[in-house]
Amino acid sequence: MPIASLLILPGFHTHWNSFLDSRTKIGKTFKMQTEVSFESSSKKIEAGPWVGKNYWVSHFNFDPTVVSRFHFPDEVIFHDVTLRDGEQTPGVVLRTNEKVEIARKLDEVGVHRIEAGMPVVSKEDFDAVKKIAHLGLQSKVFAFSRLVREDIETALRCDVDGIICEGPVGVPKLKQFNWTYDQVVERAVDAIDFAKKHGLWTSFFGVDGTRADFEFTKEILGAVSKEAHPDSFVIVDTFGCATPEGFGEFVRQVKEIVKEPLEVHTHNDFGLGVADAISGLMNGGVAVHTSVNGIGERSGNASFEEVAMSLKFLYGQKVRFDFSKFKELSRLVQRDTMFPLAPNKPIVGDRVFTREAGISIAGWMKYHLGSEAYLPEIVGNNHGVFLGKKSGRHSVEWKLKELGLPATEEQMEEILVEVKKRSEETKANVDDLEFKKIYESVVGSNYV
Repeated sequence: MPIASLLILPGFHTHWNSFLDSRTKIGKTFKMQTEVSFESSSKKIEAGPWVGKNYWVSHFNFDPTVVSRFHFPDEVIFHDVTLRDGEQTPGVVLRTNEKVEIARKLDEVGVHRIEAGMPVVSKEDFDAVKKIAHLGLQSKVFAFSRLVREDIETALRCDVDGIICEGPVGVPKLKQFNWTYDQVVERAVDAIDFAKKHGLWTSFFGVDGTRADFEFTKEILGAVSKEAHPDSFVIVDTFGCATPEGFGEFVRQVKEIVKEPLEVHTHNDFGLGVADAISGLMNGGVAVHTSVNGIGERSGNASFEEVAMSLKFLYGQKVRFDFSKFKELSRLVQRDTMFPLAPNKPIVGDRVFTREAGISIAGWMKYHLGSEAYLPEIVGNNHGVFLGKKSGRHSVEWKLKELGLPATEEQMEEILVEVKKRSEETKANVDDLEFKKIYESVVGSNYV
């Protein structure tokens, strides 16, 4: 029947309107149920270990399936290598007073152990290690050595609490040393045994461990464990060439063959130093070696501040530091080493919490955690706004408020035009001095 004919049937309009009303009610009911469902789901996301007054990370980090794969220790021990491995950064020279200053700050932050240096290297290194060992710090003070008795005797004269003894185990590294497997085992057992008998807390540090024959790894760790009784073994990715998955598996397998605690020491050659370190801890490591700002040879070591923040906020682990001093510590190390830090370096970079784009600033001004995972105050850093080509009215508004300068809406628009123009001309941002000049040209000099 043609549609036109339906329209003249008796009661058609009444039935049709009733049908439309029912569809509308169903639609409204579905919408209300959906809104309630979404709202209820959102409320669940707003509460949990992933949210606090000054941070909001992903709730997926705490999914039971994810967490079930973790095998972290009750509390991770942080072993700082800034004063030894960090000083091996090409061009970095630390004087004794600077090492002392950094050691005090590490202790103030709450770092558990400080590797103060390799005292056999020079008189200056010896003096620095000994001076730090006598500061009366809460942190334990360690020295670094080769598998050589002279190194260990020198460390003993510094009165350190412990020692990290390094020896080659990786196949490429053994080629450099021209040592046989038997020579490595013999020297490792002798050195570790000597250190232990002289009262030092001692750890064996297998250089280039991630490129070692695992059968030899089992042999040397087994021999050192049985004959020398070290306090721990350090599992080392000297050249940052293991994936987090590979390194974690390596640690897990070593844990099955030795009874001693395991420590992890990673490098950043592929940008995975922090991820590798966390994977090692997740798979059985109890201590992690880190350096402030991630400084070290080549691409550096696992960054102290990145490992600490990740463990606490992303993995929910017990990490008890004075996080508010992280930026202060970073700035001190940067100043004393004279080693520049990338402005966007995670956690402690000068521009990590700085914005320029107007649309980004507009949202950030309404609710900070809608634009970042944690607030800079946690680590002693600061928010900032760059004025430049990408700025918007909110950028100008924020800067005016920061500098305590009044302006009308129209004046703000004029200032913004000048800011964009100046930025394009100079291919740079507009600093506070330049901004005040622009402000004065638009508003006048009465308020500047």
